[in-house]
Amino acid sequence: MSIRDQILLWNSASLHITDIRRRRLLPHEQLEYGAPSNLFLILVNGNARLETEESNFHSQDAPVIHVGKGGRLRIGSATSGFEFLIILYKAKFPQQLPGEISQPQHAIKQFYSSYCVPAGMEASYRSMANEMDNLWGQDHPMYRLEVKRQFYAFVQLLLSEMERREEAGGGPEEGIVTAAVRHMQAHYREPWTLSSLAGRLGTSTRQLQRGFKARFGHSPLEHLIGIRMEQAKILLEKSEYPISKIAEAIGYADSYYFSRLFKKYNGMSPTTYRQCRMQNGLERSTACRISPSQPSHSIIVPFSENGYHHKESATQAFRALMALTLMCTAGIAHAEGKINVPHVRGTLVLEEKPQRIAVLDYQYVDQLLALGIRPVGSVTCKVTAAGLPPELAAPLSGMVRLGTKEMPDLQALKELKPDVILCTAFQDFCYEELSAIAPTIMLDRNEDWRQTLLRLGILFGRHWQALRALDDYNAKLDQLRHKLAAHGTAQTVALIRPRDGSIRLHSEKHRTARLLYDDLGLAAPPLARMQQGTSTMIPLEALPALRADRLFVLTDDTNREQTRLYQQSPVWKEMNAVRKGQVRHCHTALWIGYYGPLAMSRIVDEIAETLLTPI
Repeated sequence: MSIRDQILLWNSASLHITDIRRRRLLPHEQLEYGAPSNLFLILVNGNARLETEESNFHSQDAPVIHVGKGGRLRIGSATSGFEFLIILYKAKFPQQLPGEISQPQHAIKQFYSSYCVPAGMEASYRSMANEMDNLWGQDHPMYRLEVKRQFYAFVQLLLSEMERREEAGGGPEEGIVTAAVRHMQAHYREPWTLSSLAGRLGTSTRQLQRGFKARFGHSPLEHLIGIRMEQAKILLEKSEYPISKIAEAIGYADSYYFSRLFKKYNGMSPTTYRQCRMQNGLERSTACRISPSQPSHSIIVPFSENGYHHKESATQAFRALMALTLMCTAGIAHAEGKINVPHVRGTLVLEEKPQRIAVLDYQYVDQLLALGIRPVGSVTCKVTAAGLPPELAAPLSGMVRLGTKEMPDLQALKELKPDVILCTAFQDFCYEELSAIAPTIMLDRNEDWRQTLLRLGILFGRHWQALRALDDYNAKLDQLRHKLAAHGTAQTVALIRPRDGSIRLHSEKHRTARLLYDDLGLAAPPLARMQQGTSTMIPLEALPALRADRLFVLTDDTNREQTRLYQQSPVWKEMNAVRKGQVRHCHTALWIGYYGPLAMSRIVDEIAETLLTPI
């Protein structure tokens, strides 16, 4: 519906109010009504489901409903005291309609259609309708004239609010999306399907999908899952409820399904998440933990002029930093020839400093190499490692391959006879088997790499190497920040990865994207700021909505053909960043796989080369 065309029609129409009626339904009473003329139904009190020949509505999300002449209205499932007002009116149009209306016949058809006015101004609508009802009961020509004046004001408010929502959301679906989100937040425990949600809001599944894709870049059900996962995190952190009760509390009868879904969206099982938060003392000291959800870079890696990242300040800051680090790493300590190592799955006591280290999440290879430690074996990245910087590629070629992080090769690991195994929640399913092979330390893979580097530095007695790596990295980061400031051009950048027939957009919460947005202060596009998780899938057609000045595109052997096809599409070619030649293709494994000082330092170099090179 074009709101502008409707405004033009209302301006040209001759209106006559035929009646105003008030009605109250008893609980579970139903009403079927054939509209003798156009009408507006305004909710006064209570809730009910309202159905027309075109759509279904719920009064909670649609406080005003319009029904065209001859349409049928059915009201059912009313709560106690459901009360409403009906304003019946007739409209007559002149033979010559305003020339600004592009499709007059279509506009008139829309005028007589059934539609809802989204929630948001219901108090004003209700107040104006009640006032018109009171005046209508006076049965005097002057009062009837005042009713007509107020009816115009009522329609003007409806249309201005619908126009505002259309302009703000880029389409008429914006009001429906707002109502859907609000309803999801209030009723996330209820069993839902896309069709039941659309029916409750009085719209079609197609319109609902389109509205969410345009506004958030993901589907309505993905949005609901995000809300449920956030509620699950709160219950895991704040309560002692068993997993089955938490699953039930957020709307999942099957706790096994909930656990798989939670791991998919958070990278670890609910049990591991709870243990991790307990070990890290999240509620007691959020400032000491660096993570995508609680970023606090300045605590561990300060950027001030007197910070330890300057070479001359490392010695002076060492004691304070070590005290802070020990607190933040939950007490890793060397005492009486033993090493106490608190981790996600408990506390491990090592009899001596490990020499043979096996890595089951390849991001730690980067960190260990930066500390001067070469693991004896590591899982491999699913995407090709060809093209990695020499400081990563050369050592990798000499390590024993231990499968993938999703499916480690336990036999090869056992034959390797490691002194210690480093793993993450990806190996939660086989943790007991790993522990039978060698002492196993489970780390939080989403923890900021700088915090993990300090943990590993303390664990393996490489404190100074960790500090030097951070000094070098922060000096490079400071230099780039200053150059970008001197460059003076504010740029919006997006980090994307074509994948599985769609495009993964990494949000400002993603651990690598935070380098762009948090550390360097670059602007994130609106879609990247809206996401609740670290990334979301968007269709190719939604790319122009990013409105990004620069695109960093993650490319590898798994998506090279898809990326090539996308680059040939009109949608891709019409993007502002593409037309201006401001697209950089990046090595997927480097940017989101090997998460440590070696890879991150190289990424800073690539960002500098991209943003500081003249077009």
